[in-house]
Amino acid sequence: MSEQNKKFINSFVWVSIIAFVIRCILSKDTSFVEFSAYDLWGYAGESISFATIIMTLYEKIFWKFNPLEKTPVLKRKYKGTFISTYDGIEREAILEIKQTLLSVSIIFTSGESKSKSITASVDKVLDEWQLTYCYLNVPQANVRERSVIHYGTAMLCVDNSEELIGQYFSDRKTTGDMKFYAENV
Repeated sequence: MSEQNKKFINSFVWVSIIAFVIRCILSKDTSFVEFSAYDLWGYAGESISFATIIMTLYEKIFWKFNPLEKTPVLKRKYKGTFISTYDGIEREAILEIKQTLLSVSIIFTSGESKSKSITASVDKVLDEWQLTYCYLNVPQANVRERSVIHYGTAMLCVDNSEELIGQYFSDRKTTGDMKFYAENV
């Protein structure tokens, strides 16, 4: 389990506990002696539901606005180029990123093919934030004689979320350099 997931689960537990304590304090029965097991069970359910809603909203939306959150916020769409060792030709491509605090997915589109991430993460690697993803690339039918369906991995530096620069390698034994710049949407 990643450090990010552990931190998120720990936060969820604390939000649940704090909500439970507040719910007990705000109940009509101010004496802890008068609580029944049924009341406590109900308060626990309310607290867990409240924590689930709060943490889901945080994980999907609000983490981006937390100044204490270290995970880089990536833009939705990047335009750029890549050069393959297969033929040395520079090609244009678009990189679309969907990101929450705990998940990332990528769609890479060029003039000849489309790749979708199988797994992806944004992690600190050797003191550098890096977007790493494994993908399945499906070329258009008219180029399949020279570009077969293949798997690969891309690693892009994300220390500056306006610019993603890195490399990829594939099971076709090709590698390449990639440069993407955030699109102003």
